[in-house]
Amino acid sequence: MFSFRNGILRIGQEKPGLDTFVDAGFFLLLCSQFSTPVTAYNGGNYLYYFAFFLFFGATFIKLFTLFRTQGTLILPTITIWFGSFTLLSFASMLWAESPGTCMNVMSRLLQILIITFCMAQNYATRKNFLKCIRMFSWAGIYALAYIMINTPVDKWFEGKLGHYTTALNANTIGMIFTICVLISFFFAFYCKEKKYYIFSGLQFFAIVLTSSRKSLLTSVAGIMILILMKSQRRNIIWRIITVLGFAIAVFYLIMTVPELYDTIGVRIERMFEYFETDSGDYSIALRKRFIENARDMFYEKPILGYGINNFVSEIGKRIGVWVYAHNNYYEILADLGIVGLFTYYSYYIYLLASLFKAWLKSGSSFAKLMIVCVGAIMICDYGLVSYYQVYIHVTICCAYLFLCAYDSEDDLSESTPLYSYKRII
Repeated sequence: MFSFRNGILRIGQEKPGLDTFVDAGFFLLLCSQFSTPVTAYNGGNYLYYFAFFLFFGATFIKLFTLFRTQGTLILPTITIWFGSFTLLSFASMLWAESPGTCMNVMSRLLQILIITFCMAQNYATRKNFLKCIRMFSWAGIYALAYIMINTPVDKWFEGKLGHYTTALNANTIGMIFTICVLISFFFAFYCKEKKYYIFSGLQFFAIVLTSSRKSLLTSVAGIMILILMKSQRRNIIWRIITVLGFAIAVFYLIMTVPELYDTIGVRIERMFEYFETDSGDYSIALRKRFIENARDMFYEKPILGYGINNFVSEIGKRIGVWVYAHNNYYEILADLGIVGLFTYYSYYIYLLASLFKAWLKSGSSFAKLMIVCVGAIMICDYGLVSYYQVYIHVTICCAYLFLCAYDSEDDLSESTPLYSYKRII
């Protein structure tokens, strides 16, 4: 920190407070979630657990101090919701066909519960909410740099970018970058911060190289919706032309540039062929078989299901393949029945209803972003299992944080650099 008075230049540095450690822990946690090997969940990644305990520890000290001075502790609704789902999942061991299989996801559910609780304690104001979602974009850039540096150049266009360095599924990596690109594009297009156009372009390029069709289509659709939602009636035609041109340009490049065609264009062709002829794409056919089995399991035990994560063991008995359902809705229906599905998705519906209310009432730009992000997750849930994914619930928690910031009193002043964001929140 610099100051100049009476001809004397003073150079000093403020001591880092607890918020500095909280932010560092959260940012490192995002970076580790977006880019480090899947062994982070099995105790093999020290960066993830260092970030987790730094974030949790700094938050705990902060809350303990506040509790001693104020005597109160806020229990966020997102914690009540996910805590209820976690308790239901734990209780399902009582009726599960394979109780031991239930424990394979309990650790991750507890991690999600703790992380989202800590987020709610630290980032539920306008200023801190902005800081929180900015870290998504920057963590996405870190993840892209990490993956590209650690992936041989000759493997960039093989259609599995990130798999060699993280061991994560291509659809998982694609979904991570989808969330990042929507946030980066928002800051560029709505907030006029030009550097985020570069961020969103790089992150979109990463999606293409993962060859994840659902991530590509979702990110394109999300960007188009964000453009249209910003428009006013007087320029709606121009916006429609713009988004259609964007979609056509992306499709043309993917289908004509040889490297991009070999990476993802051929997979899009197979997808269209499957929808026309019901054949030609083994991946879609296999997913359809998994979903059909999950639906049959739901019909067999429609109220409480077979127990959390028991779809994996049950389908192994039936077809000899131990795999998840590739569909979050049917996975939860098979595992926890209609009770589990209602418990899990009721909060998604509540968030969307509240976000639409905030948008219609005030025209909040951040409400539009959160609507698109939550909607993108719900659409992609038809092709992936996300109920135990940390990065998904961190994103869902951002929607909750926005609602908290939107409902709270204005904590920005005209002397604050972030004041310009006051109206779009």
